[in-house]
Amino acid sequence: MKRLIACVSLVAAAATAAASANAPPSAPKPHGAAKTVAHSKRAKCKVAPADEYFGKLKMSILGIRNVIKDQGLKVDVFPEKADSTLNSIELAEDAVHDWQHKYPCDSWLPGTIYAIEHFYSKIHTANGIKHVHAAFAWLRRDYPKSRFVVVALREDGAASLPQPGPPVAADGSPSPTPSGSPSASN
Repeated sequence: MKRLIACVSLVAAAATAAASANAPPSAPKPHGAAKTVAHSKRAKCKVAPADEYFGKLKMSILGIRNVIKDQGLKVDVFPEKADSTLNSIELAEDAVHDWQHKYPCDSWLPGTIYAIEHFYSKIHTANGIKHVHAAFAWLRRDYPKSRFVVVALREDGAASLPQPGPPVAADGSPSPTPSGSPSASN
């Protein structure tokens, strides 16, 4: 008897679903429709949970940020060991790409990409410069309205300003001092 009741209720549910699918569309419900669209946008734009792991090494968000910070401190203290830090940072960068792929709206991503760019700016080699430009292009392309883009531009502008030095004439020789004499020690 229980099986018969279960079968009848399944048939009734299937018939109801088929009837509603074949029914002419009803007038749209503006309030409900807006809720559905807003809900679907929120569903696509989530922040990554702290216990999810990304990249080849399956790093957590905090693990990624700690690797970047720790390797940056290592370069600050031992600049000669900068090359030994690049592998760790590249693995962290791989994890950030995976994180961004899964959670593109996460508010921690621009700051983390900026931290990668800032780390690479400490590596004073052609490879380091190449990575700085790549990280900045990534940040600017994917998060153009982020405050970190403005900070990176300000830092880059300050780094590219000419440093004050002795005036140089057009022929490359030191130009005379304002008093007209070649040196002020006369």
